[in-house]
Amino acid sequence: MKLKVLGTQSPVCKDGHNCPGFFIQDGNNRILLDCGSGTHSLLTYPNDLQNLSVIISHLHRDHYNDVYNLQYGSYVFHNQKRIERPIDIYMPKTPVEKVEDVKREAESYANYHSIDENAIIKIGDMEISFCRTDHPLETYAIKIQNGDKSIVYTSDTSYSAKDRLANFAKDADLLICESSLLKEHGFPEINSHLTAEQAAKIAKQANVKGLALTHFWFEENLQKYVNEAKEIFKNVVGLKEGQIIDIPLTKKEERGKY
Repeated sequence: MKLKVLGTQSPVCKDGHNCPGFFIQDGNNRILLDCGSGTHSLLTYPNDLQNLSVIISHLHRDHYNDVYNLQYGSYVFHNQKRIERPIDIYMPKTPVEKVEDVKREAESYANYHSIDENAIIKIGDMEISFCRTDHPLETYAIKIQNGDKSIVYTSDTSYSAKDRLANFAKDADLLICESSLLKEHGFPEINSHLTAEQAAKIAKQANVKGLALTHFWFEENLQKYVNEAKEIFKNVVGLKEGQIIDIPLTKKEERGKY
């Protein structure tokens, strides 16, 4: 599996950054985890829409705004016979009005599916499963597994879900974990987002091979998040747009050298 980073900041993005989005390719199958504002600009058209499944973790705009662009791209390229079929879009069942708004664009532009914590999706050799997080909207962490290789993406969550998430991510090759906050910001320990330190504690508890931080506040220096996390968990990378990581990690990456 190959991971390409499309977006790492939220909810405000500046200086070439986008809102959350992670593109995963395994053979001829492609998965896009979230598609926040700007993420579609780093895709290669029409190739990346071929056999593409878009999985939206939750329906806050910073995580799905570009789904409208992708639907229209799917429609045009499919009509031109440049992709074999429309894209698949998976998303939570609520809020109902947001689900209906996505579908309202045009039913023929994509194939729509609902997800919940019991859902299992098979895409080629990949199996995708879900874990409910603690966030104001219905939100799911997402695991992509191919044999003994696995990537887990937390999406947005409170630290109150730490035990569920650590169990869900147990022994994963890579944990992509939101770290919207730093300790110095002074938020209560239980908030609707994580600090970099809390992300590292979950990674350590889960015994993952690597921790990839994301969902940064645009005014903060990326290295501050990495340094805070490394006090708890050594193999940490702060993700950047355009970065590519192969799964499983190389021995060098397992030592924190990306």
